[in-house]
Amino acid sequence: MSSIAPTNALRAGNKVLGALSRTAALQRRCLSTSQSRQATHVIKFSKTKDDKLNEILATIRDKIILPSYLPLDQQKRLYNEKYKAALEADPIILTIDGEELRFSHRNRLSDLPNTKKSFKMAVDAMTAIKDFQNLSKLLEGVTQHAGRKLDPVFYSMLVRRAGQTGNIQVILDAVRNVKRTGLKLDQSATINELLVWIQKEAVGAGWQTRALELALKRTQLVLDLLEGEPRHAPKRARGPEIRSFPFFRDPQFLAMRLNLAAALAINQKGGKGTKEKVVKYAEELVKLWPKGAGLLDLEPAEAYKYPFEMGYMLNRNVYLWAAAPVLSGLTLAAKVVESELANQLLKRAKRVEGEVITALETAEAGRGVVLYKQIFEEQPFEKTLKAEESEKLEKTGHVEDIERAKEAA
Repeated sequence: MSSIAPTNALRAGNKVLGALSRTAALQRRCLSTSQSRQATHVIKFSKTKDDKLNEILATIRDKIILPSYLPLDQQKRLYNEKYKAALEADPIILTIDGEELRFSHRNRLSDLPNTKKSFKMAVDAMTAIKDFQNLSKLLEGVTQHAGRKLDPVFYSMLVRRAGQTGNIQVILDAVRNVKRTGLKLDQSATINELLVWIQKEAVGAGWQTRALELALKRTQLVLDLLEGEPRHAPKRARGPEIRSFPFFRDPQFLAMRLNLAAALAINQKGGKGTKEKVVKYAEELVKLWPKGAGLLDLEPAEAYKYPFEMGYMLNRNVYLWAAAPVLSGLTLAAKVVESELANQLLKRAKRVEGEVITALETAEAGRGVVLYKQIFEEQPFEKTLKAEESEKLEKTGHVEDIERAKEAA
């Protein structure tokens, strides 16, 4: 009996040890076995000439984006202190598109960077075209793969930064591929920011025909996306509708399109199709814009309670940023269309002009004031046009016409 009992105990102990060993091995396999997942690609950022930007993007990719490629249960284990030792000894390995990704334990507090802060740092560091080539990947990785939500202020910030560095086309590509990037035009403030930057580029180019054609094409693209792409539709708030117009029929935005079309028509001296387009846009705008209403009267007072709905327009400089091209559009179009329609446009222009004068009296120096002065004082359309005509005449050698053009300018 004495010899049998230890043997049985030993066998029982061996069974327990075997079960524990199998459990540990299974746990390691669950954590670390290389897996193949269906994914079209893994986010990879292009190298830039800015080492600081490269470092920021690498951190975002490693700490925020790549863990999102793991199955949800493994993502939970990754941040669970209980699995720290096992993961340090045997990391999770995931292979996507031939790239082997290895994940050890991570602490949510010390190892996981703040998404919004990191995102802003990355965008602020972008200056060159090659930098902005990473923007769509950054948006896709952060919002679509990692599922992080960005406040509307970030989208307006994105547009502003792209505009400041001459990279508006990158934003247009991103909103056109909204399904992949998540960059939505579902806030009035963001749409306004984008459309005014498009205007500013045309004005900065001296109202030249090619610049106006490109700006008009871009503006129409935005309006088409607002009308036809459901992902750009604003989220419906609870309670009554607070907007008077859908974005694609908002007079504020349509007046910006009219500005470009009217300038183009005058540049081309009423060339084929250009005047007809201005008439069409002007008639549409007059039907939508209530009589006696200024720019700030287009939406109900309720809409101004929300910063990214219409509340952003209460800032004097932001108002001027939007109002300058609107006022320009109303006045330029009046020079193209017949008198009756022109009178309707000028009545609305007069109300907007009253608001603009009030804003100029109280606004501090800022981008809205700068844009207004650029459009109406420093680089007014008619003066720029006459200067261009004078230059063309000089090239042809018509001396008498040159002098008349210079006097007119």
